[in-house]
Amino acid sequence: MRGRRGTALWLTVAVVAVVAAVVAVQKHEAPGATLLGIAALVLAAAAFIADRRGERAGNTAVVDSADRLADQVGRSWSVEASKRGLNQPPLEVSWIPADGALSQSWSYLQTLTRAGCGWQSFPQAAASPQALTGAGGQLRQTWEQVPTRRLVVLGEPGSGKTILLVGLVLDLLKRRKTEGGPVPLLIPLTSFDPGKHSLDGWLEKGIIRDYPWLKSRMASGVSLARALLDAGMIIPILDGLDEIHVGRRAEAIRAINMMVPAGRGLILSCRKTEFRHAIRPTPGQLAYVEAATAIELRPLQPDTVAGYLTATAGSLGDARWTPVIAALTAVPAPPAAQALSTPLMASLARTIYNPRSGESAVGLPNPADLCDTTVFPTRTAVEEYLFDGFIPAAYRPHPDDRNRWTADQATPYLVFLARHLEHRLHTTSLAWWGLQRAVPRALWALVGGPAFGLMAGLTSSSPFGLVFGALIGLGASGSDNPSPRRIFLRRPRFFGLMINLAGGFVFGFVIVFVGRFTDSSKEILISGPACGVLVALVVMFELVGEINETADTGQAVDPRAVLVRDRVSVLVLSLVGIFMIGVALGLGVRVKFGSGLVKSGSVEYIYGLAFGFVGMVGLFSAWGRLGLARIWLAFRGHQPLHLMAFLADAHERGVLRRAGAVWEFRHANLQRRLANLP
Repeated sequence: MRGRRGTALWLTVAVVAVVAAVVAVQKHEAPGATLLGIAALVLAAAAFIADRRGERAGNTAVVDSADRLADQVGRSWSVEASKRGLNQPPLEVSWIPADGALSQSWSYLQTLTRAGCGWQSFPQAAASPQALTGAGGQLRQTWEQVPTRRLVVLGEPGSGKTILLVGLVLDLLKRRKTEGGPVPLLIPLTSFDPGKHSLDGWLEKGIIRDYPWLKSRMASGVSLARALLDAGMIIPILDGLDEIHVGRRAEAIRAINMMVPAGRGLILSCRKTEFRHAIRPTPGQLAYVEAATAIELRPLQPDTVAGYLTATAGSLGDARWTPVIAALTAVPAPPAAQALSTPLMASLARTIYNPRSGESAVGLPNPADLCDTTVFPTRTAVEEYLFDGFIPAAYRPHPDDRNRWTADQATPYLVFLARHLEHRLHTTSLAWWGLQRAVPRALWALVGGPAFGLMAGLTSSSPFGLVFGALIGLGASGSDNPSPRRIFLRRPRFFGLMINLAGGFVFGFVIVFVGRFTDSSKEILISGPACGVLVALVVMFELVGEINETADTGQAVDPRAVLVRDRVSVLVLSLVGIFMIGVALGLGVRVKFGSGLVKSGSVEYIYGLAFGFVGMVGLFSAWGRLGLARIWLAFRGHQPLHLMAFLADAHERGVLRRAGAVWEFRHANLQRRLANLP
C-alpha cells in the first residue's frame, strides 16, 4: 500500500510538470519546455521502478537478512582476526567466576528461566557458577552455560578481553552455520553517551554505518537493522563499558537493561574496578546488569608467557630472554613479571625484542634490560617503556616492507591522532570523516561562503545575489560535520516529498524575487524558474537517496570502502544536479536577471552554475571535507598528505586495528600514552 501511494504521488508530480511545460510553451514560447516535460516522465518511470524495487527490498525476510549479515560479519572479522594474530598460537587466557557481589545470584538466574515471563531454559545451563571456569577458545561454552545467556567479562587493562570477544564472534558464527539463530555483533561502546543517545537508536545507527544495506525499509517503515534488533536476531556483544565517561556508566547499565528484552542474550566487557564502581555509583545504590553473571580474566601463567616470548626469538632467543624468564617465576614478582602477565604487554615485548621473519636479531634491544629495577622500579614504568618502544619497533626497516614512513616520521602523526581522539573527540574510534573536526571551523566558512556566493552571483549578476549566496554558504559551512553516504534510487516518501515541494517553491520564488529586486524592467517569468527549480529540487532530494547496499555484499567493511562509496555518491549527486539544473534553467526558461546575463540557453550561465553546484556538493560532503582537511593537516605538518595510505599502513603494522568502518589504536592505553607524551 505504501509503495502504491508513493507511485501515485510521483505520477501526479510528473503530470503537473508536463502541464506546466505545455503552458510555458503556449504562453512564452520557451523552446526547451517540452524537453522538461519528457524528462519529468522519464524520471517518473525511474521512480516507479525504484519504488517497486524498494518495496521488494523492504519485504525481505528478517531471517534472510540475518543470514546475509552473518556472512558479512564472518568475512570482516576473519580478516581482522588474522591481522590481530588470532590465527597464530595465541596466549591462552583463562578465567574464573567473578566475585558474587558483582552480579545477581545464580539462583535468581535459574528462577528467571523457570518462571520468568519471556525467558527459556537451555539444556547446556550449568548448575552452579563454578562451572564457568574456562580458558582459550572455551568462551562460547562458558556463555552457553549461563542460564540466561547474559555474561559480563571482566579484566584488567590489556588482559585480552577484546581478543576473546573477537574469537567468540567467530565461534558463534561457526555454530550458526549449522544451527541458525541470532547474529553476534561486536560493538565498541566508546561513543555511546547515555545522556545524548538512546541505546537502541545508537545501536541501529552503528549497525547501519558498518552495514549500509540494513538501512533498507521494511513494509512497516522500520529499517532492516531495527527489524533485526526487534526480532532478537542480533546478539549484542558490547565491548568497553569502562570507555564510557565515568559519570555515565551506571546510566549506561540501566539503558542496557531497558533495551535488551527478557530472554535475549548479551555479552558485556569492562575493567573490573570500573565495573564495581559502575554498579554502585553511590552508597546504597545498585545497578546490576539484569539477569547476568560475571567472569574474571586471570593473569597469564609464567610458562605460557615464556613460551610465547621465545617462540619467535630466533637462534639467540633463549639466551636473550633467560633473565626475563627467571623473573617470571620469582617470588615476589618483580615489576617486569607483573607487566608481562597480560597479553597486551607480552605482545608488545615480543614485537620490540624479537626479529620478524627474515630479520636479524643483531642490533635489536636486549630484553634483559626490563629486569633492571633501578631503571624500572614499578610495573607502570615497565609498561610505559614498552608502549614507548612499540612504535619504533613497528616501523623498523624491513626488506619486505615499502617503508614509506619511518618511525621518526610516523610518531608525530600518530601522536596528533591520539590527541585528537583523546582530548577533542573523547573516543577511541578513529573515523576518517571525524578528522574534519581537526580543522578550524573558520576555514569551512572561508571556503564555503565564497563558493556559494560565486554560484549565487552567476544566478544573479548583481552584488545582492553575491552577498545573499555568501551568507547562505557561511551558514551551511558552520553546520554539523557530514557523515559518509551512498547514492541510490529510493522509494519516494510522502513526508519527504511535501518538504521538497515546499522547498522548491520557496527557492523558486527567491530566484524571482532576486531578479525583480535587481531589474527595474520587471521582465521576470515566474512560471519558468519556479516550476523548473521546483522539479529539480524534488527529483534530486527525493528520488536520489543517501545510502544503499554495497555492490559486493560479501566484501568486508573497512574505512577505505566507506570513503569510496561516499566519493561515488558525491559524483553521482553532482551529475544529477548538473542535469536537473540544465533542464530546469537552461532549456525552458527565459529570464532577465540584472543586466541580462541570464537568457534562454546561456551556455556560460549553465556551465558556471553547474561547476558551482559541483563545488558545493563536494564541500559539504564527508569526502570533500576530508580532502580539504588533508591539505590543511599536511600544511601544518600534523598528517601526511596521503592520509588514508598512512592509516592503512599503520593498520598493517599492528599500530591500528579495524573495527568495522573505523580504526582504533591497538589498545586504548596506547592511545592515552601517545596523547599525553610531552
